[in-house]
Amino acid sequence: MENNDEILHVREVFDRLDDRINIEEAEIDGKKKVLLHHGYKHLFEIEKFVNTIEKGWLGGFVDETSFYGGRRRLRVLHLANEYYRRLNTWLGRYSDIPRYSERVTAFYDVCRDLGFIGRRFEFGKPDEYDSFEGVRYADSFNELIKRVSERIKSRDFKERERWRRKNAERNEQNVLAMNDEMYEARSRWTILVLTLNYKQQYWRSITLEELQEHRARFFAARRFNKLLGGMENYIWTIEQGEKTGFHLHLVLYCSARHQRDVWLAQQIGEYWANVVTGGKGAYWNSNARKSFHASRGHGVGTGQIDRKDTAKRESLRKNLLYLAKASQYLMIKGAERVRTFDMGRVPERLKDGRPRIDRSEHAEIDVEIEQRIGDVNANSSDDIPWDYSVV
Repeated sequence: MENNDEILHVREVFDRLDDRINIEEAEIDGKKKVLLHHGYKHLFEIEKFVNTIEKGWLGGFVDETSFYGGRRRLRVLHLANEYYRRLNTWLGRYSDIPRYSERVTAFYDVCRDLGFIGRRFEFGKPDEYDSFEGVRYADSFNELIKRVSERIKSRDFKERERWRRKNAERNEQNVLAMNDEMYEARSRWTILVLTLNYKQQYWRSITLEELQEHRARFFAARRFNKLLGGMENYIWTIEQGEKTGFHLHLVLYCSARHQRDVWLAQQIGEYWANVVTGGKGAYWNSNARKSFHASRGHGVGTGQIDRKDTAKRESLRKNLLYLAKASQYLMIKGAERVRTFDMGRVPERLKDGRPRIDRSEHAEIDVEIEQRIGDVNANSSDDIPWDYSVV
């Protein structure tokens, strides 16, 4: 992170990760609520901490003696003033489940080397001593800063971070290019955004291999399932929450003839929950929560989006950008050789100078869907009084 814009950019990455990974719909005391499980604010703060060290801010505390009376005291420097009080929260939130960004990994690796992780440890008042090691907490903090600085200057660190950044940038370029091609081929698409996950009782038991099997089964159903057959293109990514387990996040491009996007996304989510996963699945329908996502600062990047609708196009573009960017900051540990991000190709029949109109070989499917819906307003959004809570 080199400037304020980049800092805000990284914060947005973690905010959107929270929305995809750590949000759960739940019914509490007969009332629907949206719960945020252990958000990633602490990871953003660690990124800022390491970035500040990289900029040359060294030392947290300095011993000094007053000119009059010779009284010794600790002078608090910038890093201690900004971050010392947050250390125990950061240590308490450490998890061996995800693969963190290179900067967060450097921080936690140094903490482990210094004995802050792996035993019962908490930072106390800076001038107090750790009873186990006999080291003053202020000195431990200064040593932490020194070692983090050394680590992030190493050639090995810089190469790993370069590789992560390059991989994320490649994903960003590919997904934005694909989105542009889709809107060159057609003037309007119905965009569906879903997070396909699992019921709470299966969070800890579902493995990455099982999710891959379910993903393959889901996309294979395009050959015979009418709802999925109307999907013209897609982007997917696999992510893992520390508490909520594995998720499959989808962005689907469907014919603009599908005007009832909330209902369509709901039916696809139900198919995942009840058929693909054999009743183990759950889902988050972003199309049904347009105002919720807009209130989170993400705009409306779902539903029918026309080529000329600059606001919605930009919201969709940002959704895709941050979806591709996420792997730079959080990955699934042990999945280095597993594809966790991918997209389809623009169908050939949409290319080669064909007219930019919304013809579809699945028109008969759309007619059937409209007949099944009848007069139900399946495109209504946020029709349930949702509460938002952090747990």
